[in-house]
Amino acid sequence: MKTVDFFKIKTNYLGIGIRSVLFLGILLLLILIEILAFFLIYGSGASSSRIAELWYVDLILNYLPIILVGEFLVYKIVKTYRKQEYVNFKTNLITLLILVFLFSIRNQLEQLII
Repeated sequence: MKTVDFFKIKTNYLGIGIRSVLFLGILLLLILIEILAFFLIYGSGASSSRIAELWYVDLILNYLPIILVGEFLVYKIVKTYRKQEYVNFKTNLITLLILVFLFSIRNQLEQLII
């Protein structure tokens, strides 16, 4: 598909908004579940602090939710493209881009809220 053809496809703005809010909620819920699970497993002592500083634990806690949601959206994008449902393809693609953007600025958003 050419770029010109992509921009000619009808855009479902309501679907983009609903899916963005839904997947952002799922993303936040996954982050909260990870924090709760880490706290329940390791507690709040000095050993849990050392465990939290490990690179792979930091990677899991910070990036696993976006990877899970992103993989699901990529699966939906590929599936709708193969079925030639281009409106849903474009909606899912724009939703994924919005979520990645919001996830990339989440540290700045957290500092504004706190």
